[in-house]
Amino acid sequence: MTETITTACVNHKGGVAKTTSLLNLAAGIARSGKKRVCIIDADPQANTTMAAFGQEVANIPSEVLLESVLQESMQDRPLEIQPLPWLERVDILPASLDLAATEVAMYATPGREFLFREIVKVLAKKYDHIFIDCPPSLGIITQNALMASDFVIIPMDGNYFAMKGIEKIYYIIGLLKRKLNAQVRILGCFMTKYNDRRKLDVDIRESLIEALGDNVFETTIRNNVALGEAQYKTQSIFDYAPSSNGAKDYKKLVKEFLGRIKKMNQ
Repeated sequence: MTETITTACVNHKGGVAKTTSLLNLAAGIARSGKKRVCIIDADPQANTTMAAFGQEVANIPSEVLLESVLQESMQDRPLEIQPLPWLERVDILPASLDLAATEVAMYATPGREFLFREIVKVLAKKYDHIFIDCPPSLGIITQNALMASDFVIIPMDGNYFAMKGIEKIYYIIGLLKRKLNAQVRILGCFMTKYNDRRKLDVDIRESLIEALGDNVFETTIRNNVALGEAQYKTQSIFDYAPSSNGAKDYKKLVKEFLGRIKKMNQ
């Protein structure tokens, strides 16, 4: 197996299609190169877990949840991590709403910013790509994800406040680099729910390119009802509606995502 790539998906504004993007990026990578992919659901809202497993969420054993793994890590015990299969070659380390209580406990733990590193180290033995779905905040869980990751991607919609929020993300990453020697690099941000006929969307994208240059993905994810329907059916867009605009856009995103990693690692 080649070296595992770990990517945090961050935006402290909710509703920017973070979960949708991660699920379909993971599915697309697994399909395109027969890679093994794991998503860590690190959002206390547990949206990734619910989107992947639907009604089966109620039957997930507590011992396989991320919060249980974190409890073991905080007590410095050997980690037994059992991600659950979602698609062929795509597994998910699930979470529940109880992760919010675990997050509070993390603040009192020595080395609290490095707990996810231990989890990623164990998972890296099995997977080519690891994605971390971060909560809509820049607290200790997101900081853990950034400390454990090689790259960060930032999905955003055509909203002024989402654009302003990117400045805060850049600030936190810079702080972690200076204070804790974080190695994470910004792979880029990309726009979701994009409508090229909507002037605000176009203006925000142009402003992003002006401010961030090459850190803005060429690919945009258009508004597409099939994306929501696929999530409701606990499927990837490639399985649910392979000829939809959503599938076409995420296929492009997968290609650009992998291309950017290859370029940055040269």
